[in-house]
Amino acid sequence: MHPELLLVLGLCGLATLALKGSFIEGQRHLQLPHWFREALEYVPPAILMALVIPGFIKGEATLITLAGPVWIDPRWIGALIAFGSYVLTRRSIPTLAAGMLGLHGSYWLQNLLQS
Repeated sequence: MHPELLLVLGLCGLATLALKGSFIEGQRHLQLPHWFREALEYVPPAILMALVIPGFIKGEATLITLAGPVWIDPRWIGALIAFGSYVLTRRSIPTLAAGMLGLHGSYWLQNLLQS
């Protein structure tokens, strides 16, 4: 790796840490308005959608291109399982875990059945 790339990555990491840490540490000295704290609840789903939707629109998943084709696109299976998990739990971490397990599990199962 080039030293310039490492420098940029390090600075971006520090900036991210400072921005995220300011909300956590800042609450000791400053009380955020109620409407702002309520709005923060929508940040994780918005970020998740910003990461997930382009993956559906762009075309083939990296998983498929790296390990071979399958009958059914595992992204849709993972998304449906994640949606079901969210409906049942209303929690972010179980939703992410179920979606990833659904994605990779459906891909693995389809490859196993094709062999």
